[in-house]
Amino acid sequence: MAFKRLDSLLSSRIFLRVVSVGVALLVWFYVAGDRGSEVNKTLRLSVDYRNASPGFSVIHSVRDVQVRIAANRKLFETLELEKLSCEVDLKGLESGKYRLPARVLLPPGVRLVSVSPEQVTVELVRLIEKVLPIKITWEGIFPEDAMIERLTLTPSEVTVRGPENVLSTLNEALVNPKASEAIAGGEILIKVTLKTDKGVGAPMGVDLYPKEVHLQAVMVKNVEKKEVPIVASVTGTPEIGYRIEETLVIPSTVQIVGVASVLEMVESLQTRPVDASGLAQDKTVEVEPALPAGQQIKLLGPGKVSVSLVVRPVDNGTGFMRLKLPVKVEGKSVYPSWKSVPSTVSVQIGSASGGSSLPDLGDDLVEVYVDVTNLVSKKIAVPVQVRVNSKEIRVLKVEPERVTLHAMNP
Repeated sequence: MAFKRLDSLLSSRIFLRVVSVGVALLVWFYVAGDRGSEVNKTLRLSVDYRNASPGFSVIHSVRDVQVRIAANRKLFETLELEKLSCEVDLKGLESGKYRLPARVLLPPGVRLVSVSPEQVTVELVRLIEKVLPIKITWEGIFPEDAMIERLTLTPSEVTVRGPENVLSTLNEALVNPKASEAIAGGEILIKVTLKTDKGVGAPMGVDLYPKEVHLQAVMVKNVEKKEVPIVASVTGTPEIGYRIEETLVIPSTVQIVGVASVLEMVESLQTRPVDASGLAQDKTVEVEPALPAGQQIKLLGPGKVSVSLVVRPVDNGTGFMRLKLPVKVEGKSVYPSWKSVPSTVSVQIGSASGGSSLPDLGDDLVEVYVDVTNLVSKKIAVPVQVRVNSKEIRVLKVEPERVTLHAMNP
C-alpha cells in the first residue's frame, strides 16, 4: 500500500513540477555563480606607436591610456598584466596630423570594457639634415694692441638632424670662446650651441654633430695705431629734380690697429655703401667702415659712423621745380594721431613773376599739410593743402590732390 502511494506521488504532475522547478533553480544558481566570478580591473598601459615609415619622427601628446578589462577571477590569477599592450598603427602614413584609434591587445578570455582616450592625436614629421656654419662670439674683450693673425676652427660647420619643421627655425651654430684663452695661445675645445628663433639651445628631437670643435688663434705681434679719415660711399641717385648737396660723416676719423707695414698703405677708409636711390629729403644712417680685404687691420671704437645726406631740389633755370614733400597733420581731433597714405606728395612750383629762376628754397619755404579739425571718421580722404611762405613762388600742381587719413589708436 505504501509503495503504491509513493509510486503515485513520484508519477504525479505536482511532483514533476516541483522537480522541474528545483532543476531550473540549480541551473540558474550555477550560471549566476559562474558570472559572479568575473571581475574588472583598471590599468594604465603605455602606448606603442608602431610602423612609422623610415625618415619620419613621431610627435604625440598621449604616452599612456587608461584601460578597463574583465575576466574570470581564476584567469586573472594567472594573467601577466605587465605584458598587456596598447598600440597605434602608423603604417603607410605621410607627413601630417592624424586622429587614430588606440588598439588594446588582449589574450583570449579577457574582455575590453573601456579605453580612455579611445583615439589619440599623432603628428608625423619628416626628418632631414642641415649643415650650419659656425659663428664665433667672443666672451670678454681683446686688448687694443691684440690682433688675431689667423683663426682656425675645426670643423668650421656642424650637421644637425631632426624634424623638418624644427630645423627651419635654426639660424646658426655658435661657439663662445674666451678672449683670454685665445690670447694665451694653444688649442681650445669649445662646445657648440644652436641658435633658434626662441633663443639658444638645441630643440627637442634635434641631434648635433659634432658637439664640440677645436679653435686655435695665432696672435699678431708688434702692432701700432693710426688715425685715418672716413669717406662716405654713396650709391644710387636721388629723386628727379633733387641732388645731394652735402655729405657729413661723424666722426670724421677713426683709429685703426695693425702691423706698421700695413698701416703705412692705408690713407683713408670708406664706409659701407649708403643707398641714395629716390631720395627727396635728408637721410641719416649708421654704417660700418669697410676694412681692406685680406689685411690684418682692426678698427678701434664703436665700429660704426653716422653718415648724413643733405638733399636739396635742383633749380635748372627753367623757373619750374618739382618737390616731393612730406604731408604734415595739423588741427585738433578726437583721435591722438593720424597716418597719411601716401605720406608724401609731389608739388610743382614756379616763379611768381614768370621768370626763369627761383629763390633759394630754405627749410619750410613750401609746406604740405592736411587739417584734421572736427574729423570723426577713422578713415577719410581729405584734400591736400599747400602753404607757400614766399611771394616769389606759386604752386602749379599737386599730385595727388587728396590723401587718405587713418586714425591711429593711442
